[in-house]
Order: sequence, then C-alpha cells, then structure tokens
Amino acid sequence: MIEHFYSQPKSARRLRSGPLEPYLDDYARLLAEQGYSRQSGRLKLRLVADLSRWLERKRLPVKILDEQRVDEFLRNRWKRLRWQSSDPSSLSRLLCQLRQASVIPTVAPPTLDSPLDQVEQDYARFLLQERGLVPPTLRKYLPVVRGFLVSRFGRRKLRMDALRSHDVSNFILHDLAGWIPKQVQVACSALRSFLGHLYQTGQLTTNLAAAVPSVACPLRGALPQFLEPNQVEQLLRHCDRGCPAGQRDYAVLMLLARLGLRAGEVVELKLEDINWEAGELRIQGKSARIDRLPLPADVGRALASYLKEGRPRCGSRRVFLRAKAPWQGFFGPATVDGIVDRALTRAHLDPPHRGAHVLRHSLATRMLRCGTSLTQIGQVLRHQQPQTTELYAKVDLEALRKLAQPWPGGGR
Repeated sequence: MIEHFYSQPKSARRLRSGPLEPYLDDYARLLAEQGYSRQSGRLKLRLVADLSRWLERKRLPVKILDEQRVDEFLRNRWKRLRWQSSDPSSLSRLLCQLRQASVIPTVAPPTLDSPLDQVEQDYARFLLQERGLVPPTLRKYLPVVRGFLVSRFGRRKLRMDALRSHDVSNFILHDLAGWIPKQVQVACSALRSFLGHLYQTGQLTTNLAAAVPSVACPLRGALPQFLEPNQVEQLLRHCDRGCPAGQRDYAVLMLLARLGLRAGEVVELKLEDINWEAGELRIQGKSARIDRLPLPADVGRALASYLKEGRPRCGSRRVFLRAKAPWQGFFGPATVDGIVDRALTRAHLDPPHRGAHVLRHSLATRMLRCGTSLTQIGQVLRHQQPQTTELYAKVDLEALRKLAQPWPGGGR
C-alpha cells in the first residue's frame, strides 16, 4: 500500500526497514482512506520510517513503543534534522493503530488520585447514565462543580455534609463575579443539578438545590434575531455548489433553514440516520432525545447531491466531513457556526448574531407569520418547555398591537 504514495518502487523500498516495517502498509492504507494527498502521505510515511530505524538503532522492540518513546525520538530527531518538520499527530495516529491491532499495550485509564476526581467522575456518570445528558453539556457542568468544591474546601478533606446554603451564595457572588448572565445561568443549572444529585444519593440531608437562585438573563427580554425569508433564500443562493465544500455547506444550510436543526444535531448526524425510503431523518437532540423529522424534497436533494458527488469515500459514518484530510466529522458545533458565518459574508448579510441559531430563529419567525401556532412551532423545533417557544410571540408585532390598550387620556 506504500506504493499508493510512491510512483518509484525504489523510493518505497527505502522505507521498508526496522521493526515497524510490517505495519507500514496498514498505516499507508489508513492515510489513503483519510484522504491525504501523495505529498502529505509521503511526509508522514517518511517520519514513521525514521522512527522504525531509530528503534532499530536503539535495539528496541515495537511492543515498548508509547508516547514517552515517541517524545524521545522526536527530540532526538529535532537535534539532528532541525530543517525537517515533525508532526506528532502522525505518530499519535500510528500508536492508535498499533493499539487497535494489539501490537502494543493499550493505555491504562488514569487512576483517580484525589477524592475530588472521584466525586467528579461519579457525577459525570450520573449525568450520562441517569440524566441522559450529552458530552458537550458535561464539559460545561463539570468545571463549575470542581470550581465550587475547590472554592469551598480547598485542599482540605471533602465533607459534603458540611455544605450549607451560604456556601452556594458565596460561590455565586464571588467566584462567578464578572461572568456574563448566560454563563451564570449555566453555572447555576450545574450547581442545582449537582446539589440535587448529592441529596438523592444521601450525601446531603437537605436539598441545597433550592438555595441556588434563578438568574435573570437580559437576552430573554430581547427580540429573537432572525433573517427575513428573502434573506434566507439569498444566503442559500450564494453557496458555490460546483465544488465539494460548497455542496456540503449548502446541505448544512438547508438542514438549518428548512428543519431548524441545532448546530450540534448537524454535527452528530450519521449516514444511518437518513431513511430514504420513509423520507425522514433521525435526530439526536438534547438529553439524548431521539426525534424523527420528515425529510423535505429540497433538503433530500441537497443531501443526496453532497453524498453522491461531494462527500469523500472514507470509513466515517458522519454525514458531514471536513473538507481537507483527515476526512473525519466536524470537531463540534463551532464548525457549523463557521459555515453560517462565511455564508452570511458571501451573501452580504450582517445580522447581529451570525451563528447557526439565527436560521432556527428565522424558521420559527416565518412559521409564526404564516399563522402557525406556538404549540406547533414548539413541536417542529422540539422544545421541551413551552416557555422556550413563547419567546417568539414577541416578533408577531401585528398581533401584539391588537392587544395593546389605549394610553390613558388619549395621549400619543
């Protein structure tokens, strides 16, 4: 498989030496599957061949290879060949492949070296298994919980039964000072959840979740930011559907504009989630909730065009992949926000908010103007609480004018 990257057999043969030689073809196959060009593939294969020769000179077997040995090799290589770049991610990919093939030992999970780690792990397990929350939510909640416990106990022994309501108040007033209201809202939600967990598991005799205050967020008082229908169509028209990246971006924008998907839902969409025969999409929403949405014809055509003509052939099951190697799914919702931001720039549109959610708001606003009820809008957007949908009532100015009472005394 090395020959995929080398047209001259002699050049390929020079790489085949040292204890890693039996695994070079599999590594080259992985690079080809991930879409690396011949030039990039040759650089990565050359680095692995250098590592193989280094092991041979050191008389080290493959089975001892790990991150520490790789770091030692890279330091040694940099001293000898400062003019040559070294890509640690290439060797990380090699280690992962060797571990999957049981050539080198798997990395043992790190041991929990403190009671704080144990509390955090127990709470994370509770959120995943019992609450059904998704990893992005854990990444928001866990640092808040750790910060709260460190603020209260420092290096002292953790005693959950010593927690009091004033500890909660002090943390919010002092440690969260300077945070924007939305961040404080998330932090309070994390505290409320964690303290409720401690009460349910008997670590607290009083449910201190009630001591966590509600946070007023000014954004609740603002109108939802949205695009007019003609602006949404303008946004879609400015996608260059003649190239693979443009086909991908157009399909992403269609899902956002026509179905109101969240950015994270687009990221997690897999090939098996598209039921072409039934004409529906399987969406994994918040709290591991599974919904099935109808697949409109224009959205289906955009997806089919990307999958047939624009999406690279690879082993990933994600629908949407990076435009450059390695071919893998988007890193996170920020990638989808970036697609929307660039599309807005191309279409010469400049709304106050430029992320994926502006298209979700635009869909809800258009539905409301067409006479759709708030209940139906909530069903389409899959809101869990009716209060979330009520926010859109503010954009129906005509209906609000009918409810307005005359000013006393007839003044204007």
